[in-house]
Amino acid sequence: MLLTVKDLQLLLNISRDLAYGLMHAHGFPSMKIGGRYFVSRDALERWLQRYEGKEFAV
Repeated sequence: MLLTVKDLQLLLNISRDLAYGLMHAHGFPSMKIGGRYFVSRDALERWLQRYEGKEFAV
């Protein structure tokens, strides 16, 4: 399942700007299809586990 910026915002309880920032950040597992950014649920879960307890700058 692919998540949109809005999905990411709701799942992580973050602002719209921060969700967009994550989608565009180097090291975040997003993909661009057409003009829109997506992240798979599995890739997001792996990314969250990898950065648990660490800081990720956007």
